Amino acid sequence: MPTPLNHATSWRRPFALFLGIALAAMLIVVAHPASAGALTIRSAKATTPGSSTQIEVSAASDSGITKITARLRLYGKDPFGTVEDFELVSGTATDGIWRTSQPVSLETAIVYVDVDATDASGATLTRNSAGSIDRRAKARFSEFTASPSSVDIDHDTVTYAGRLVYEDKDGSEHGIPGASLCLALEGNCISEGTTDSNGRFSSPVRLGLGPNSTYAVQRNAVALYYGSAHYGLATSPWGHLWLRPQQTRLSIGFSSQPKVIGDSVRVTGRLEREIAAGRWAGLPDQHLDIYTYDSDTQKNTLVATARTGSDGSYSKSVVVPQATQWSVSFPVRRTSDGGFEIGPYAPTNKGVDRVIVSQYRTSISRFALSPNPVGKGTQITASALLTKRTATGAALPVKTGYVDLQFSKDKKHWSWAGQSTPGANGQLQVRATAVSSGYWRLVYDGWEHRNLESVSATAHATVKYRTAISSLNAKPEPVRKGKTITVSGVLKRYTSAWHPLKAKVNIYFRAHGSKTWSYVGTAGADSHGKWHKGFKARKDGSWMAKYQGTSVYLPATSAQDYVDVR
Repeated sequence: MPTPLNHATSWRRPFALFLGIALAAMLIVVAHPASAGALTIRSAKATTPGSSTQIEVSAASDSGITKITARLRLYGKDPFGTVEDFELVSGTATDGIWRTSQPVSLETAIVYVDVDATDASGATLTRNSAGSIDRRAKARFSEFTASPSSVDIDHDTVTYAGRLVYEDKDGSEHGIPGASLCLALEGNCISEGTTDSNGRFSSPVRLGLGPNSTYAVQRNAVALYYGSAHYGLATSPWGHLWLRPQQTRLSIGFSSQPKVIGDSVRVTGRLEREIAAGRWAGLPDQHLDIYTYDSDTQKNTLVATARTGSDGSYSKSVVVPQATQWSVSFPVRRTSDGGFEIGPYAPTNKGVDRVIVSQYRTSISRFALSPNPVGKGTQITASALLTKRTATGAALPVKTGYVDLQFSKDKKHWSWAGQSTPGANGQLQVRATAVSSGYWRLVYDGWEHRNLESVSATAHATVKYRTAISSLNAKPEPVRKGKTITVSGVLKRYTSAWHPLKAKVNIYFRAHGSKTWSYVGTAGADSHGKWHKGFKARKDGSWMAKYQGTSVYLPATSAQDYVDVR
């Protein structure tokens, strides 16, 4: 496992402690007997670079400084040298700069300068670490690589390798052995390494890439050396790492072809990732978007989302919309601020290779025939409502196309009888001539390429011969009360022409001011269709005759005749 990023501070603790102690030491001031008054030691420094230099001390005192002494030491060790040949080179004895008359040889390290200052009053002030002189050897990484340069979520181990060296006084390079290194990514230590006897190192490092890491980006690997008492800090060149998202692929299919709008189909397929060249594995627990596109509206629509199972497969029930193409997408990842980023797996999408035009299911409802029974040779009217069903289940009127009226005697063999087009609200009325009893239906041809054909239910209509009662007459008119009124007429039937019909007719009377007809008697027609019947005149009123019809003949109703009874 990689070292957590917050462990980066562990590499700085020894160095920070080292500097903290040194800084604290610089603030230690020792006053010797006799009043030090305003005796002050400001600083101590080297005048020139290199291993040999003069040392300058800045100090001040109200009574004038009479002597400067400097002790040279390494951190945490006793002084390795003391110098007293300081001469005033600038300012005055009360406020000036003192410098050694001869150069001082320094060790290859950080040399701390402790200073004693004595003034004319006899007071002596000591300031430890009045200055420090860094004469450590310059360290650098002569070599550095981070390989492989391309990593992914399954292959995130990178080998940090290189060499840490320093130059001696003669300019020759030497490896720095036993050096502790911070192996970092973007400046954060994620592992550690140690140089061998020749200053070389080679350490495998887990980058700790995970599903929440950002990919398709470049990151910088670097080795850091925080220095030591004898060697300075060093930073390696950058090693560029490409955080590569794994390639993915999708498949898409259907439980049944999505051809009918409003039907439910199951969209199925599998999301896979390339774990090695040419090797693919299912990618589980991933979000997918299912889209449709319609060439008529030119709109893309997100119709459903799905999540892959443990083997990368997905299955989602979708209500078929108006569409011509289907696709599934493994999208880029959204960030918390509404942006986008690439996750460990590259986005991809897959569309169905062919065009699938979804169509509306149409329906012919409220089918009825009128009149029924119908007279032979007369018009029969078929009425209905033509609608189509949307993806939401709503019924919309179909306003275009042609609807045929078909007839069959046996419900097996159908013949064309009439045609019409739907009205603005999908209403249908189709007329045809009724010739014989049988079955009727309406057939919608689909017409528009987005509408499916549909057939209504069947309805039976009975065809009978027409009949009529003509020449109805009630006489005499007017008539005296109590006298006889004779009601007569002619009953006839129509086949290919009108012929007399020998049958019975019922006679009805409605008194003046009444709304109700009353049956009053029956008369039989002779072979010429003629009939008559006598009644005693009692009230003013109207007379009428009706023929009830049979299985062959339609009923008939005569006109009315009003008689005034006085």
